[in-house]
Amino acid sequence: MAAIAATLSTVSPSLQGEPVTRRPLALMLAALVASLVVILGACNSTPAAPPLTDPKEILTKALTSLPSVKTFEFTSTFTGTAKIPQLGDIDLSTVKLTGALDAGNKKAKASLDAPTFLGTKIDALLIDKTAYYKVAGPLAIAFKATSDKYTKVDVPASSDNPTGNVTDMSKAVTQVQQWLDKLPQPPVKQADEKCGDQDCYHVTIKVSAADLKTLDPTASSLDGEFAMDVWTRKSDYRPAKLVLTVTTPDMGTFGMTFELTYDVSVSVDAPPADQVVSQ
Repeated sequence: MAAIAATLSTVSPSLQGEPVTRRPLALMLAALVASLVVILGACNSTPAAPPLTDPKEILTKALTSLPSVKTFEFTSTFTGTAKIPQLGDIDLSTVKLTGALDAGNKKAKASLDAPTFLGTKIDALLIDKTAYYKVAGPLAIAFKATSDKYTKVDVPASSDNPTGNVTDMSKAVTQVQQWLDKLPQPPVKQADEKCGDQDCYHVTIKVSAADLKTLDPTASSLDGEFAMDVWTRKSDYRPAKLVLTVTTPDMGTFGMTFELTYDVSVSVDAPPADQVVSQ
């Protein structure tokens, strides 16, 4: 009402001593409508959620945001050089991994291109309980696959189908919270950042080999340090980017970066019959 009164007070002086004509009346009505639009807009706007400051809460919300995801795609790039026994130093900067998931239709696909790892290339499709893959490079023998045709295998009914099953989220959240509470070095919230056009929280988790042994003495014998940086979107808490960095005396220093996009169109179709062989 104050806005309306202020608007009318600016218009009325021009009307004093003058007959009311169409022009000033139209101006008054226009000003009145404009004021009402501003007032109603202010009344109907949804207040923004208070910003999160606890890094554990940010990570928990990132986890609980996942069951609502219907489709997403990801791209992954690698950095550094990995020292592989019997293979020598492998430059990871040319390695790329891409993939997509359509949870509603139980479909997924992934492609790994690693030219510096003896020309390794893997293309994989998952449609409900059937998987198709073709492999080029040294891993072809291990997978009993070829590079020119897809190998078809049935996913056992007893195995977990990542496109069809949803984990018990309350149990998963509890486990993650317990794990975070046990970390010798608690997660750290970094400065907020932009992830493309999204405002994001940024949390860092650092774990040493000694920390891993404290969490689970039988879990790993790796020596070194591990760091994971997680960026989650403020709008819905979904993870937007993850960066894993590994530094070990035996394998060197290397990293992986995953960037995720949600609510995208995902196309996954079974290969033509003449391009498929059964295992």
